[in-house]
Order: sequence, then C-alpha cells, then structure tokens
Amino acid sequence: MPDVYCFGHVSTGVIVRLKDRFPASDGYAEVLETLDNHSGEATGSALVLARLGASVAIEGNWIGDTPQCRRTLEFLHSRGIDCSGLVVRPGYQGVNEIVVSDAHSRTVFGRYCDLLFTTPQWETPSVERIRAARIVCVDPAFGETTLLVARTAKAAGKPLATCDARADSELAALADVVAVSGEMMAREYPYAVRDHGARERLFAEYLGRCPGLVVFTSGASPLWYGRGAAGQSGAGCCTPGVRHEQAPFPVKVVDSAGAGDSLRGGLIYGMLRGWSDADTVRFACAVAALICTTAPGCVNPPSLAPVRDLLAERGATLPPGL
Repeated sequence: MPDVYCFGHVSTGVIVRLKDRFPASDGYAEVLETLDNHSGEATGSALVLARLGASVAIEGNWIGDTPQCRRTLEFLHSRGIDCSGLVVRPGYQGVNEIVVSDAHSRTVFGRYCDLLFTTPQWETPSVERIRAARIVCVDPAFGETTLLVARTAKAAGKPLATCDARADSELAALADVVAVSGEMMAREYPYAVRDHGARERLFAEYLGRCPGLVVFTSGASPLWYGRGAAGQSGAGCCTPGVRHEQAPFPVKVVDSAGAGDSLRGGLIYGMLRGWSDADTVRFACAVAALICTTAPGCVNPPSLAPVRDLLAERGATLPPGL
C-alpha cells in the first residue's frame, strides 16, 4: 500500500537559468546554464515525498514515445516511485516544457493547453490505487478526471491534497489541504494581488468554503494558513476560521521552479506524520526553501536531515520525531 497516490502532470523539459533578470521585450539576457528537467506538479510532489521517505504511486498524462520522455519515466522509477500506472503512448510526443528562470521569477513555455483542452491524453485513474493509498494528491487542471480522483478519495475516506483550486470549486470543497499559489491568484484573482484587503477577503472566502487546511503562498512574503470555518478542530488543528502566518526561510535562491510542488509535498508529509498544522506548514516552508537552493529543484530534493538542519539553524521548533 503506498503512502501517497499522485495524479497529474508528468512532464519532460529543460530549465534555462539566466545570469541576470529576465529581459524586457526585445532585450537580451546571458544564459548561465541549461539543465534537463523532469517536471509537472504531480512529478514534483512525488519526487519530494519519495526523497523524504514516503512510498508513492503516480498516474497522469501519457508519457511520450521519445528518448527524452522515457528518461523521465526511468528517472521516476529510479527514485522508488511506482510508475506502473503511467502509459507510454506509441507515437505520442509527450508533455514538454521549457522554463526560463532568473532566481527572481520563472517563465514557463509548454504544451499544457494542448494537453488539457483538446482530446484527453491520459488514462482513467485506477480506483484500486486510490483506495489503497493513505493520502491522495491530485492536480487541479484535469477537469472531470481531477474530480473523479477527488470523489473516489473522499468516498474511500482518504485525505485529499490539492493546489490552486478556486474557492467556489467542488475540488476545494472536497480537499483536506489546498495550497493556493501567487501565480494562480494573479491569474484567477488579480484584484487580491493588488489590494491587501481584497486578499484578506479572499482568504476568508476560502475558509468559509473549504473544510480543510488552506494555505496562501506569496514568494518571499509571509505565508497565510488556516482551517476552514466548518473544518475539524482539536489537537494539532488551527482554530477554524482563523488566519495564521508563517514567514518563509530566507535562502540564496538558485531557481524557484518547483517551490510550490515541493511545498505541497511537505504538507502531505506532515499529514502522514500526524503533525500539527503549525509544524506541518513550517516543515513544508523549509522544504520549499531548500528546493530553491538548487536546480532543478524537485529533481534534487532534500532528505529529512537537511530540512531538520535548516529548521534548527533558524531556531524553529522541530516537529515531533524529526
């Protein structure tokens, strides 16, 4: 039985790291290095969890019938991830992306619209694998397939973790953890990026609609988290309906790609360990910080020891048993 079942994006690509900031239109930037990458939301979370010692099974979009995409499949397998549900589709080019990173921002070029908004390019998720896992993790962008995973998890009594689900969505209402990125907020709720009061009202809306742990990330700014007003209370849980903050851990950023995926992985790991909300969020922030110190981050995630060391160095309270 795997600890975690992940469904979502499994991508192949490269990261182009720039020496300075991303240039303006018609400008120029010096390339520092180009790195092969194995990416996608589900991939990033799965790699982080596997490195932390969790057993993981992954399903998602088809794997391209190309040497590069097959290397991604081999890489996941080499990290101990159960990839038996991933299908190599004959003649399929795969889901590919190019990420340009300048240590302050990342810009993604890919094939995700073709993947998500044309004909389905994935198999039906395995109900048996979902039911067998302790926790289910699902990417939000696969429409009815995402909801199939979420509904199956809830029917089986399995905790559900997701990211970037709208406050008024069924997915957010089903989730035990929903992490909302600054990128998603800028796309779906731009007014909440520009106005602090609007952001507060949006967070309150999430807490009013979502029963689980809601996390708002915002780069180097403090992370907001809280339990839904109708969610569970008790030992380790935040008081429902109350906003809390966690400052990120300052590090020398090499590449920020994958920080959100790693944060979700850290939150799931805290759920597996039965930690309090505060310990779980603090641990996840430390994982995300360490991801940003290397490139490609989720390809080289930290084990437990570096996370423990970072928390200790910064004088942070360690979760039980870490």
